[in-house]
Amino acid sequence: MKLKLLFAMLAAAALLAPLSAQENETPNGRITVAAQRGGTKALEKRVTVRLKGAKLSQLLGLLSEHTGLSFSLGEDLADLQITVFIRNSPASEIMELLTKSKDLEFRQIGNTDNYQVSRSTVPFAGFPPLTRKDIEDPLLQRVVDGVRLKEAPLTTFLDIVSAKAKVNFVVNSETQYIPITTVITKTTVADILLFLKGKGLSYSRVGNSNTFVIRSAGTSSDDFAKAEKAYKDRKYEEAIALYRKVAETFPDSEMADSALLMTAVNYDWIAARDNDPSAVREEEKFLNRLISGYPKSSRLGDAYLYLGQLYSGNGGVKTPVDCVKAVKYYELAIENTYRDWIKAQAGGRMAQCYELAGNKEKAAALYKEIVEKYPDTAAAKELRGRAGGQDALLDTGAALEGQGEYKLAIGVYRRVIEKGASADSVRKAEQRIGICEAALNGGGKPQ
Repeated sequence: MKLKLLFAMLAAAALLAPLSAQENETPNGRITVAAQRGGTKALEKRVTVRLKGAKLSQLLGLLSEHTGLSFSLGEDLADLQITVFIRNSPASEIMELLTKSKDLEFRQIGNTDNYQVSRSTVPFAGFPPLTRKDIEDPLLQRVVDGVRLKEAPLTTFLDIVSAKAKVNFVVNSETQYIPITTVITKTTVADILLFLKGKGLSYSRVGNSNTFVIRSAGTSSDDFAKAEKAYKDRKYEEAIALYRKVAETFPDSEMADSALLMTAVNYDWIAARDNDPSAVREEEKFLNRLISGYPKSSRLGDAYLYLGQLYSGNGGVKTPVDCVKAVKYYELAIENTYRDWIKAQAGGRMAQCYELAGNKEKAAALYKEIVEKYPDTAAAKELRGRAGGQDALLDTGAALEGQGEYKLAIGVYRRVIEKGASADSVRKAEQRIGICEAALNGGGKPQ
């Protein structure tokens, strides 16, 4: 028996050509040309829909209510689960994305606003991957700010992003409850998509629209997600191999610049862990590859920041200090990023260079600017912490290192991490732990 949704049982009609075929798309599952050119205005009516784990019949009922369109579908489809966050989008676009995310067909009956919905006979082949051009699209450069979530469902996270950036999402049922813990301050949609990729998810953009389909990447996942996991597990050599594979195999992808940056970051951690200056040279090489190869990358600021740190003595291991060169890199970092934390970190490092040069007045003014302009960043919190003596444990650990008491120093640095200090203090403590462990294992005196 068929379920009748807002309209009587309709006779099937042949599916005609797509409205706008994309490269690599199959010809099935699209609204007919007659529906687009037949004078009906219902398909262009705009709708806002926010549904979590709803039935397909509910979604189509809302479309019918707000546009005048009518749908008929079988009982096997009525309970099909769907999660969508769509704001101010034409009904035709919503129907189009359903054909691709749920493998459905909408067959128009004559030249009317009535449609029969069925499963596609040929599943959608997939979307072309995102490219550098996609990433530079102003839509993906929209900035999301002020998101703080702990173990929240993916649907909650995407609903917030959708509201803030005015982008739409359709989520497959198997992914909607993936837990998301994050703090977002001034992050682009492009970087949020990369964050999702690191969670083992894949994403597709529906043509040139502002709608994205989010799916599981599958059990094998992809190399970028595997690299992210290896990095979090501190398997730096494994992470480097995977990030390099992404950058070299897909140089025109949206992930290539991030893969180069993360290759450099992993070398920085190896340098700290092994007290290895050669790892710093590899880090510098990959940072320069990013800068020369991707001049429009949103990761330029990150790359310049890391280069500045190498020349100001703040890299994974101590290197000769060249504050003149470091300051130039820090200035470029600030000019080439939208991220407050990079601006604050670069500014703080510049101030340290001014201090080394004896210009304490200029350094003090810059420290004050960081605290006032970027109060929520780790750099600002660290500066306030110094004023309150909150970094005393790091100083104690350094003193123990100087005396060769590496085990005691490791205990103190671990205490810094356990206390939940600023991100920069935790990073320093983790680096020093690696260096102390290397010394205990015969790596020589720490630098």
